[in-house]
Amino acid sequence: MYYPRAGTQHWNVPMPFPQYLEFMAIVNRSDAETGSFGPTTLAAEAAGGGLFAWAVLVDDLGAVAQRHGLVVDDYTLEQGDGTLRGWRTATGPAHLPFFIDYPNNGNRAERWQAMYERVGHTSRPKGVRRLTVEGSEMEMRDWLGPHDLPIDFVPGSRGLVAAEIDTAQGTVKVPALTSATAR
Repeated sequence: MYYPRAGTQHWNVPMPFPQYLEFMAIVNRSDAETGSFGPTTLAAEAAGGGLFAWAVLVDDLGAVAQRHGLVVDDYTLEQGDGTLRGWRTATGPAHLPFFIDYPNNGNRAERWQAMYERVGHTSRPKGVRRLTVEGSEMEMRDWLGPHDLPIDFVPGSRGLVAAEIDTAQGTVKVPALTSATAR
């Protein structure tokens, strides 16, 4: 999928629902320079790549956005068959995860599982084992509310600095950006 607001092409690496990794490549520098999200992507590229944002799926995005005083952005798109699919987000400070939901997506869990199986990963990613976050544990707990995310906290203020993914071949560690330009 191409996102004009970022000038990027996106690819998903499905893991067991609802987890996935999303990779982006800048394909239109003009759109990236002028879009609402493109400058962040360009900064990530300049820093050498790596993790720069993470999302937490929530059941009631409106309530979460209201609790934090955030705006809900709606990215619902009409599909070729006329159905609507998409996502909505509520984004806060760059060092904290953004919140996401997927309204109008019907059988998303089943479609996601079918995609995971169709991809045929040789490493068979099983899901996120651990997230390492630079920042305040109290701030994160307040931001997220009750959750069971496997988060370790370390001194600093950058937010997400590493993710460990369990696979059939062992644990893979995905690093963050090398500078503080994270979203």
